[in-house]
Amino acid sequence: MKVILLCESGPLGLKVLYCLDGMGATVHTAGPPGARMLRYSRYNDGHSDLPLWINGEPSMETQLWLKKKIEEEHFDIIVPSDIGSAAFLAATKKKYPNLPCFPCSDWVTLDTLHNKWSFAQTCTRYSLPIPATILLESPDQISADTLDSIGFPLMVKPLEAESSHGVKKLDNYQALQAYIAKKTRYSQLPLIAQSYIPGHDIDISILAANDRILCNTVQSWVEEGVLEFTCHSEMHDIASRLIQAFHYEGLAHFDMRIDARDGKLYVIECNPRAWYTISASMWQGLNFIEMGIHFAREGSMPKVPARAGEGRYCLAGSLWKQFLSPRTGWHNITSGSFRGFIQAVTDPLPHLYSKIR
Repeated sequence: MKVILLCESGPLGLKVLYCLDGMGATVHTAGPPGARMLRYSRYNDGHSDLPLWINGEPSMETQLWLKKKIEEEHFDIIVPSDIGSAAFLAATKKKYPNLPCFPCSDWVTLDTLHNKWSFAQTCTRYSLPIPATILLESPDQISADTLDSIGFPLMVKPLEAESSHGVKKLDNYQALQAYIAKKTRYSQLPLIAQSYIPGHDIDISILAANDRILCNTVQSWVEEGVLEFTCHSEMHDIASRLIQAFHYEGLAHFDMRIDARDGKLYVIECNPRAWYTISASMWQGLNFIEMGIHFAREGSMPKVPARAGEGRYCLAGSLWKQFLSPRTGWHNITSGSFRGFIQAVTDPLPHLYSKIR
């Protein structure tokens, strides 16, 4: 299997590269400078520095490069790793319909799901359970009249940041006013404000096409560096309704939260792309990238092994901590945890490059 991996975010692309290595693929990566760390991975067969977008439009030169690469070097499929590369691939597929592409959605769909305000509006429109949410566009809105429906404490978030950047819990009006007055990168208006839900986070990761979820895993953190994979039918139903509403295709990761007061489930946000623990799902038996490639090529899904994507997984950075705690930690270490650890520690150069560049 020969794969072209498109990438704008090197760290995220590396996780997808690990999944491609897990299925034995030969991979050539391509993308702008943010993807350059992939050049140094031992799991990469080659890298091309190429822009995906120029002045907000898909690079026509890169689209033509992809077409020639597929035709002349007989690559089997093109896979995106993040929102920018997925939108670029969707535009390229529209221009060259015969290109073999991993399932992906267009820019409008991706942006609507990624933008926290438009996502909240969509959830409200379809009567999906979300915390009370308002859009803060002006300092004049920092008043009792505006915020009574939210209450304190509340969460404020930038509209399109990722990885919890800029997510802040604030306890009163004064704290909110002081935070916005700082005018830092993440505190500048517009922001969304949401009611704080006491409880714990739980996420569902999906691969979707043809208005349905093809496969999924549900995960939550049981302690630092340790994930537990389970099943959750209500989360699956909520994610399915969103997939159908948007006719969404591709990978997505929905953040949800279980209210400690009554057990109610709330939808928090969506990352319509691969996620940073996607290789953990692979080592627990469900390789989303392999599943998506099979579906794109065959039009059907292979049989998913029984109990795939279940159990606990210890991330590479926390393995030694668990190993040194035999009374409490050893039950968190699976064979998949060891294989993920070996895969990561034997590929140090991309991480070193990202630190020194």
